[in-house]
This record gives sequence, C-alpha cells and structure tokens, in this order.
Amino acid sequence: MGENDCEELLLSTEESQTTEIRQKLLPKRQTNNDVTYRYVIDRAARSVPDFEKEFSGVEKLPPSPSMRDRARKCAKGCNKNCFMDVLVGLFPIFTWMRHYKVRKWLAGDLVSGITVGVVHIPQSMAFSLLAGLPPVYGLYTSFYTVLLYSFMGTSRHISVGTFAVTSLLTQSVVVRLVPEPIPIMNVTAGATVGNETFVNGISDIELRKVGVAASVMFLMGVFQLVFGIFRLGFITTYLSEPLVQAFTTGAALQVVTSQTPSILGITIKSTTAIPAFFRNWIEIFRNLPNTHIPTLIISIICILLLVAGREINLRFKEKLKIPLPTEVIIVVIAILASTFGKFQEIFQIRVVGPIPTGFPAPMLPDFSIMGSIIGDGFALAVVGFAISVSLSKMYAQKYGYSIDSNQELIAYGVSNAIPSFFRCFPNAAALARCVIQENTGGNTQLVGLISVVIVLVTILVLGPVFQPLPRSVLGCIIVVGLVGILKQLSLLKPTFKMSRIDCLVWVVTLFSVLLLGVDLGLLAGVVFSMLTIILRTQRPRCEVLGNIAGTDVYRSCHGYASAQPHNGILIFKFHSILYYANKDYFKQKLFFATGFDPEVIIHQRKKEADAAESQNESSNCCRSVPWKKKTDISSIKVDVDLSSPATSGGSPSFLQQSHPTCTDDVATRTELFHTLIIDCSSFSFIDLVGIKTLNALCKNYREIGVDMLLVNVSNDVKKSLVAGSYFETAGENCEFPTIHDAVLHAKFKQVCLSQSKEETSFDSNQ
Repeated sequence: MGENDCEELLLSTEESQTTEIRQKLLPKRQTNNDVTYRYVIDRAARSVPDFEKEFSGVEKLPPSPSMRDRARKCAKGCNKNCFMDVLVGLFPIFTWMRHYKVRKWLAGDLVSGITVGVVHIPQSMAFSLLAGLPPVYGLYTSFYTVLLYSFMGTSRHISVGTFAVTSLLTQSVVVRLVPEPIPIMNVTAGATVGNETFVNGISDIELRKVGVAASVMFLMGVFQLVFGIFRLGFITTYLSEPLVQAFTTGAALQVVTSQTPSILGITIKSTTAIPAFFRNWIEIFRNLPNTHIPTLIISIICILLLVAGREINLRFKEKLKIPLPTEVIIVVIAILASTFGKFQEIFQIRVVGPIPTGFPAPMLPDFSIMGSIIGDGFALAVVGFAISVSLSKMYAQKYGYSIDSNQELIAYGVSNAIPSFFRCFPNAAALARCVIQENTGGNTQLVGLISVVIVLVTILVLGPVFQPLPRSVLGCIIVVGLVGILKQLSLLKPTFKMSRIDCLVWVVTLFSVLLLGVDLGLLAGVVFSMLTIILRTQRPRCEVLGNIAGTDVYRSCHGYASAQPHNGILIFKFHSILYYANKDYFKQKLFFATGFDPEVIIHQRKKEADAAESQNESSNCCRSVPWKKKTDISSIKVDVDLSSPATSGGSPSFLQQSHPTCTDDVATRTELFHTLIIDCSSFSFIDLVGIKTLNALCKNYREIGVDMLLVNVSNDVKKSLVAGSYFETAGENCEFPTIHDAVLHAKFKQVCLSQSKEETSFDSNQ
C-alpha cells in the first residue's frame, strides 16, 4: 500500500444493524521524522446499559468464588505434595542448594563469607554497646540470627545481624526500663562494686538490661511472624521513601549523639526526657572541659584511618578485588597497641573488658514487661522489616531474581523470636555489610553460613583477645559507618524540587525523631505522612472540562485555551475518590462550578409558590401560579473564565455565572443549562456517604430540570452504586462509557425537546 493510499475497516455487529464502527486509516503525516496516524470512528452514541447489551461478555469478569468453594479447593489440595511444598517454601535452602553452581559460586562465597564474618566481629560488639549491652551479646546476636536467616531467607545478598537503627531503638527501651548506668567492666569475677555483684564481668543490672532487650526482640519476632503468616507484608508500603530516609537520618544523628561521649572519653548523665537529643548535646558541651585527651587522640586517629579506608574502597572499587577491611585492621592495631601500651593501666582508657567464652544457657524473656514494650516491639518489627526488605528488593532487582516478602517476614520473625531465648537483641540487615558481601563476590546464602563459622570461633576461642580493645574504637567504627546514611541530608534539596509535600514529610519526620526520640518520632512521621494523603484527598484539584474542537478529547478549560464548553452542558471532574471526608468539598466545588446550589433553588421555588398561593387565597382567586413566576434554572448563563485566578485549595475558578433570576422573557436566555456530566474516572472507590451524596444531588438537579450523568465509572464503583440503589433514582440511562457519548446524548435530547416544543406550539396556534 502506497503512502497516500487509504484503508477502511468496517466492523459491524449481527445483533444490531444500527451500530457501525468505521475506522479509517488516513494518509500518514511525516514531520521531523515523526510519523502520525489519524483515525476516524463512526459509531452510535451509547449509554452503558445499551453498550453492555450490544457488546455483552466483552468485559465480564468471572464471579468470585465463595468462602465454601475456597475451603473445598484448599481441602482438596492438602496432600503429601502440598506439605512438601510448604516445607520447601519455609526453608528455601533446600531449593537453592539443589541448584548451587559449585565452580561458579563457591570461590566468591568463600571469600565473601570470611570477609563478612571478620567484619561482623567489631560491628556486633560496637552495636551491642550502642544498644546499652555488654559487647559479647552482639556476637551471640550475629551468630543465631545469621544462622537462621541463611536457612529461611530468600535474598542472596543481604547480611542480617546487628544494625545501628535497631540497636538505637533497643537502647531507648533498655534505658527507659533499666535507667542505671553500666559499670566499668574491669572487675574480677565474683567481686562486688557498691550493691552490685559481678559474675564473669557481667553485673545484675546488665543482666536486667539483657532481659529487656531479649523481651523486645521476642515481641519483634512474634509481630513479624504474624505479619508473614497472614501475608501482611504490604504494611511497609505505608513507609514512604522520604519517610524512611528522614527516619534513618534522624536515627543516625541520635546514634552519633550517643557515641560522642565514648569518643571524647567523658561521662554524661543520659536522659530520655523529651527532647533527649538536644538535652544530651547540652550535657556534652558542659562536659567538654573534662575531655579525656588520650581517648580523644585514639578517636581522632581511628576516624582518620576509617575515613581514608572508606574513600579508598569507594574510589578504587573497580580495581580492588576485595574491599579493604579497614575496621578489622584498626581493631587488630588497637588491640596490639592497648595490650603492649597498657592503655587501661597507664592512661585510664576504658576498654571492652572481660568477654566470656562459650554460649550462655537459654533464658526465657521477661513476660512481665511485655505490656509496657508492645509498642516498641511493633515499631521494631515494622522498621526492621522495612529496612531489610528494601535492601533485599534492591539486590534482587539488580541481579535478576525474585524474593518473597511474606517468606522474608517469616524468616525475620524466626531470626528474632528464637534468638531471644539466647540473650540476643533485635537485628536487621546492615547496608555496610551488604555492600561488602556484594563487592567480595557473594552469590548465595552460603556466605551467611561461612560467616557464622568465623563468629563461632570468636565466641568459643577468641573472645578474651578483644578484652583490651578501647571502647572509643568501637564508637568510631559506629560513627564512620553512618556516613552513608548521614549523606541522605543532601537529598532534601532535590526532594523539595520534585515534591514539596514529600519534602515536608522529610523535614517533619527528621525533627520528630530528634525531638521525640526514635520510636515516637517514627510514629509521628507515619501519622503526618498519612495526614498529607488524607488532606490531598479531602481537597483535591477540580476541573471543568471543555471539548478540543474537532475531536472527542476533553481537557481542562483552565489549562487549554482551545478547550471550550458545550452550550448548556457542564462537565465536572473531581481528582480524587469520593468518600465521607471530602463530600462537602465535592459539593462546594460543584456548586461553585455551576453557580448555584440546587437546594437553594428548590427552596426559593417553594417560597414563591407558597407566596403566590397565599396571595390567591386572599384575593379569592383560584388561578394557578404560572411557571414563569418561578425561579427558572434554565435562565442561568454559563461562561468559562480562563483568566480567573486559582481559588483556595488549588482549585481554579472556572466559571462565572449570573445569579438565577425570575424572568418572564424566556427569549432573553443566551445559553440553557440543562445537563451536568460528572467524570468519575478518578473514583477508585466510593463509600456509603459518597453514594448518598450522588443520590441527593441527582434528585435535586432533576427537580429543577437538570440531568446529571456519570461517565467513566469503574466496575467497583458501579457495584457500590447498584448496591446503594443509585440507578433506581437516576434511571438506567444516566451512565455513559465516555464523556463524548454523554455530550452527544445531552445534545440529542435537547434537540428532541426543542422539536417537541415547536410542534406543540404549532398545534396550539392551529
């Protein structure tokens, strides 16, 4: 077919000879290498009932099965194979081990497992101190959680274990319930200091702190298990990206605040009173004259080396086969220097202290405090899962495999619930270790099993080696490890450019975390984020649509100069769902667009009728009140004002109407307002109040002689309208598949009415 040839496609239905759809493919137009196709459609305008009768079955969905049918299907599927599928689903290790590529993956997993395992040691001890616990409990946490997740997790590249944010949340609970400070860990076994007894360097107060941490970890695991069993992984979708960024940044600032005293070698009176962040910084500045100089020197050296190592890994990422384990190198150097330099004896530098070897006996969580920490457990469950699953999805998308969010919830739940009986504290995936695992060639969950072996050797044999390690070194490792999170502050400016509301969520969440603490700050951020959504649905943008000349396209009269309204027809679009919270705003903007409230017109007509009836009774006149004496809605003039400024709430002032007046001269009417069309394409659902609102509007407009038509109604909204008996009030032909169908119907109806009036007038004259 040549370029200037035309092709005509005629589609006709056998059920109705009156419906024809002709689609003509007209000559192509080439402009700047762009090919434009033109089409012409010729069909009869249809209401939705007529459309469904003619094209029945095109968009019909199968009926949803009943609960009984679902139960029967589930019962039939329960067999031996079903049990095995569930078992394999709960333990993905049986799946990926069968498909493990030894030659391709083993070398990378081995190197990555050893590297990550070595990094686990200093980080776990540091984050244990951050949680307000002795360092050894971080090693226990890294062992049990990583072991369990390796069997049950579906992500190949995340490294679970101790993490700064979860440790900080744990610290807030521990400090609140056990506010006594942790004593220095340099006493001999069995000795006493004050009223506290120490066994293997662990005091009674520290055991109480461990009990609180284990209890909140148990609750965290239970919540995550419940979420996974009932497939509630979607809960984390309520944590938007700006909210998570602001929360983690605020938590990182809280972590830096908590570690600053150990870096400076000072002791402050820690407080949990609001605002703890600023109170702690006031205490830090007050105690600056008491800075321990040897500790400060060690901290400065460690920070410089850690930052240098971090920059080397970032700049030479492609050239380095294995990232430089700066943390491990610094820990080894610090241990050697502290041992041979006798830092504790000569310079009074605080060190890690005795680390017992072996595993402690299992211990039940303290169920007596569960009621007071249930909120903290829920917050930890949501935050831990949100951080971990976001990292899992990121790596899954990058390497082309899928993860199961609900199975991940179960894996996280088990990794928190079971270790809580072995004196561990809440955990999550850590971004720094995930990056190390990826860069060192990790391919599968085998990396976790190998790293567990390194941690196990440390717990059983190498624990006492870390006794002379200065605590300030661990504080420096924590602070420098948070540099990547603190850099998220630079995202504030681009967020403001893209969305001011999201930027406001960012700022409010950040300051909420700093002012109220990590737990209450997260709650405040989530509530504020939800409020922004509610407010945007309460006061959405509203438009009056006009027709682009020569097309069936309808656009905003305010945004398109070529969009012109049809005479006597108003097309109103509400850019939100219609529900109880915004029904008043919907009516307000609709009445503003039309220029009148139909209830006012009805009330005014009743008053005129009553006044006329009283006048007739007083004059003993029995004549009827003429129609022209009533307020005639058809005398309203509708003009589109494109130059009017936006009204409050972001809704432009589209229309200026003359007020309804009582006029006797119908010939003076310039334009007749006879049809209101509501575009429902933005209605994803409608509640009972919304249905009642549409019902009332339809009755009122019909009473004053205005037809109200709905277009672009979704199946779910239509079901709600049918259940609410809307179509019994409005009639079957009040719904149309497109705006253009409704406009043509309104025009055709007015033409028929005009012809009928002319025929009636002609007959009366005869």
